[in-house]
Amino acid sequence: MKQAILIIGYKSIDNIMRIIDYFDDNFQFYIHIDKKSNADLTPLYTIKNKAINIYKEYKVYWGGVSIIKVSLFLVKKALEDKNNIYFHLISDQDFPTKPVTHFFKLAEEGKNYLVYEKLPRKIWDGNGGLDRIYYYHFYDNFNARKYGIGRLLKFLVYLQKLCGIKRSYSSNLPKLYGGSNWWSLTREVLQYVINVSENDSFLKRMNYTLASDEIFFQTILVNSKYLKSISNKNLRYVDWELRNGSSPAFLDISDYDKIILSEKIFARKFNNISEALLEKLIKVNKNNNDFEI
Repeated sequence: MKQAILIIGYKSIDNIMRIIDYFDDNFQFYIHIDKKSNADLTPLYTIKNKAINIYKEYKVYWGGVSIIKVSLFLVKKALEDKNNIYFHLISDQDFPTKPVTHFFKLAEEGKNYLVYEKLPRKIWDGNGGLDRIYYYHFYDNFNARKYGIGRLLKFLVYLQKLCGIKRSYSSNLPKLYGGSNWWSLTREVLQYVINVSENDSFLKRMNYTLASDEIFFQTILVNSKYLKSISNKNLRYVDWELRNGSSPAFLDISDYDKIILSEKIFARKFNNISEALLEKLIKVNKNNNDFEI
């Protein structure tokens, strides 16, 4: 029995290397690096004795449907190996927070972890997230991370509202649910998602939908027979406060106790300010693989 770590990456190659080193050979890695990235991937290709698959197929844009396409691409690749029974989707700014033995127990239990809530979702801007669906968003056409582009894309939505333009959402499509795009899911559930995505119009409707990766998996699975098998949490530790120059915050050593005492199996986000925290997580968890909360 193997587990698959699916990583959506851009430039944090050092952290991807750390993630790979953390796990043993019961884990296989499926890594997609943004086609726009100029990061040097040579270190990844030099790793030996680990099952590593590296891809650079898509240009990935924040807020765009490209994130769904990359996620589905990685899922399909990981499903090709029938030894993979449990799958975790993370980014290159994530890191595991529990010993490897904890991951074994999760796989044996075979539970699915995915955050979901019916739309409109109170904590989401834009009419509880419905504006994401009912207006055209051009995040796959423009890089919203570039200066001024994000403001322009929001202005285009404002113009649509001003002109009375509103996209329809067919009654034949499933009821909408949303949540975090990071998850830990079983083989059976992901095979179902792939089958639906290849034989359904819902993926097509996600074009020009803002942050559709936070809607796609939830909507498919909550409307399926697998709902009862899903625990409404994703086991990811995130601090949404503006701290260390980012929201979600870049985590630092002050977050250690909260992380280690939580049930979360991954935390995010990490960068160079997180070095002391990463070193402590690695030391504690690798030296104590029997550690459980």
